[in-house]
Amino acid sequence: MGTLSKWLRITVYGSLMSLILTSCNPDHLASSSVATSSFTIQSGEHLMHKTKTSQSVRVTPSDTSEYPIHPDHLTNELMKGNYEQIYSQTSQAFKQEVSWDTFLKVISSFSDGAQGYQSISELKQDHTIRKVWIDEQQRRGIVAVFADQLPDYPDHTILGLRVNDLEKHPATDHIQTQTIFSPPVQQNWQVVWGGSNTLVNYHYEYPNQRYAYDLIVTQNGSSYRGNPKKNKSYFAFGRPVTAPADGKIIKVVNNIADNKPVGSTNEQQPAGNYVIIQHADREYSMLAHFRQHSIDVQVGDTVKRGQVLGQCGNSGNSSEPHIHFQVMDQANWAASTSLPVQFANHFSPIQGETMHPSL
Repeated sequence: MGTLSKWLRITVYGSLMSLILTSCNPDHLASSSVATSSFTIQSGEHLMHKTKTSQSVRVTPSDTSEYPIHPDHLTNELMKGNYEQIYSQTSQAFKQEVSWDTFLKVISSFSDGAQGYQSISELKQDHTIRKVWIDEQQRRGIVAVFADQLPDYPDHTILGLRVNDLEKHPATDHIQTQTIFSPPVQQNWQVVWGGSNTLVNYHYEYPNQRYAYDLIVTQNGSSYRGNPKKNKSYFAFGRPVTAPADGKIIKVVNNIADNKPVGSTNEQQPAGNYVIIQHADREYSMLAHFRQHSIDVQVGDTVKRGQVLGQCGNSGNSSEPHIHFQVMDQANWAASTSLPVQFANHFSPIQGETMHPSL
């Protein structure tokens, strides 16, 4: 399905990026996927395009419990030109994939002309901290992933670093839906992907899912307890998914098996089990990855805001149990144009923030 083959994978770091420096350990960032013109490292699928390593930076401390650059201060050090200190704080796997010469060339070129950066997102999960910054002109951005009490890594080890120019779509970025939507949940859910740039929302690259949200449930910084290969280990699995607004059921798919083990995906049926609801003229919501046979509504039914539609599952091209929620201009999601979702009180959640039913 071309670019749609990557649709709805919530652990994907991104796709078709301009400049990325990253090396993710598959043991703790399973199924993460990165594609770029410079480096390609897909730890989940073991695909690597390696760069040649030239000289190494001299400062590579291995006997420390914590590196000096705090995640909150990375861009300050970047603005000061402390590139060697930043590189020394990257993991050994990173250094094996990205040479000092390459790092210096990319980072110094990227930083040229930057006036400053502001933090827009922070996501803590599975002993990592993922932070996103954009520059004051909103033309370029940075993503960094740090170790946070991760076994075998000093705190603040830089596990991945991505820099790239920001692509914007002003023709649709500032549109608001006529319908005021509610989050399709009954409890607090965390936004894993959501926002109006590719740094916080990998969907943004694709017109038919540009303003989509991927939601999971976390407890103590993790989305699961127990065996990570089992769907029932995930806090989101089996939880109710609700109608985000009043409407009429247009499409239901309910017979797709949930992916087993977790981490395997169904790229042939990317949305898995899903529901499409018509709300206003040319406003349709889509909720995807339901648990097999859990959907309780049928085509033609009228539903009310907050009505339970079914249960969260792990069907389709999904790397772990989660909800995919988007609004679009037609019922054919593959051919649609995604629309920015208007929530009550002008709330616009992005990656790392929480959706809850009272919004």
